[in-house]
Amino acid sequence: MEPTATSTTNDGLTVDTYYLECLAQASYLVSHEGNAFLIDPRRDIEIYQHALKSRNLKLRGVLETHLHADFVSGHLELHKHYGVPVIISHNAGSKFPHYGAMDGDVFALSTRYGLKALETPGHTFGCVTWVLYDLSTDTPLKAFTGDTLFVGGVGRPDLVGALDPDATPEILSQNMFNSLAKLLKLGDDVEVLPAHGPGSPCGKGISADLSSTIGKEKATNPALQFTDVAKFVAFNIEGLGQAPQYFPNAVMTNLQGAGGLDEEIQAVARLSPEEFASKQGDDVVVLDTRGADPFAAGYIKSSLNIPLGEGGGVKLEYEDGNFAIWVGTLIKPKASVLLVTEVGKEDESVQRLGRIGYAAQVIGVLSGGVQAWSDAGRVLESYTRHTLAGVPDVEKLQQADSTVIVDARTAGEFNCAVRGHLIGAVNLPLGEIQTAAKALDASKHYVVYCLGGFRSTITTSIMRQHGLDAVDVVGGYERGVLAIARCHTTAQGVCTKNK
Repeated sequence: MEPTATSTTNDGLTVDTYYLECLAQASYLVSHEGNAFLIDPRRDIEIYQHALKSRNLKLRGVLETHLHADFVSGHLELHKHYGVPVIISHNAGSKFPHYGAMDGDVFALSTRYGLKALETPGHTFGCVTWVLYDLSTDTPLKAFTGDTLFVGGVGRPDLVGALDPDATPEILSQNMFNSLAKLLKLGDDVEVLPAHGPGSPCGKGISADLSSTIGKEKATNPALQFTDVAKFVAFNIEGLGQAPQYFPNAVMTNLQGAGGLDEEIQAVARLSPEEFASKQGDDVVVLDTRGADPFAAGYIKSSLNIPLGEGGGVKLEYEDGNFAIWVGTLIKPKASVLLVTEVGKEDESVQRLGRIGYAAQVIGVLSGGVQAWSDAGRVLESYTRHTLAGVPDVEKLQQADSTVIVDARTAGEFNCAVRGHLIGAVNLPLGEIQTAAKALDASKHYVVYCLGGFRSTITTSIMRQHGLDAVDVVGGYERGVLAIARCHTTAQGVCTKNK
């Protein structure tokens, strides 16, 4: 429950960053003189409750930079628990109890510090940057920029068009251009603390750095290099890609305010194998959240494997990935979900689905996991993941007419001149495989890789749902293909022929 990062000044002003790598999402606890504000809180609020209690802090309010599309906020539950106001732009259209902040409104944190609302529309019309000021000198110190300004990028302008016909990407980009100019006036030394990091679908080109300064972004951020609004608009709407299908649903949930996540977790039934089987059907998704190895060793037919990973999604290991984002990309909002988990991971799986508003869709979780399924005499399917044995193995895959090598990364990654791809591979990005798999030749053997192994695991399970003989490469492209057979790829760099 410890914050990802903490900064404290000599007089005790503290900013705690809580960053979820699996959602690429940051929330902040700002405190001084025993008072605190929360900015963009996620739905599982226990981490904030722990911090407030252990440090004897009084929560004064919840500040939202906007109505989020990529995760469900904990603002309403915090409001109910602590009786504090939820403060969000007056332009956000919120339906829950809130205070509609106007440009220039200041909310006192302590006798010295306050948070000022700076209206910065562009990602949505209702975006606010919360600027932490030293009120004694009227000096801006930190800007919590939400989805307006990221480190290395800006918020995408195409996520709210379905909810507001006036919110075209072009109009929002024009707003964004003006908002960025407002931010630059804060001064080069002001720290930038955004709502997202790399891997977030809410922007493009986002850096791995979780914070920056206005001055650094002014010098290095591609979006801040434009003086002509038309050229900025063209830049901002180019190459956005398809947004995950759960985004509109998350916005509508945040618009109304979400109920308690703990109640949703407790409401999920634990099912015997017989009960689980009785609920299966064509309109029900069987989601298996175990890792790639246990899934391959034995899984229920037609399961979709999206590995949960370790550490609650706070820190991603090599083969981990953006669990909730891919759930929301591949599973339709409101679709019924049956869960298969590692024993002991049942509640965590539901909790992490709840972070994007999918917990209420879970109609049951298999009690005892796949072992209980097997013990009940029910069939498990399996396959052997492909471990590259050396260059001859790679050459055999490349030369076999019966084998198709699939690169499940994005087209940009596949065509990257630096990393390249395995020669002979076909590019079928994970985000497109549910459609593409329908047209693939069922007589072929498919060997699938991605960068680290997370997306290829998911891709393999989808291809097997469609009756294809597919396996994934252990270690992915980085530790599998490149480490063993760089000379058989299009990657730049020194190529040493392996014996």
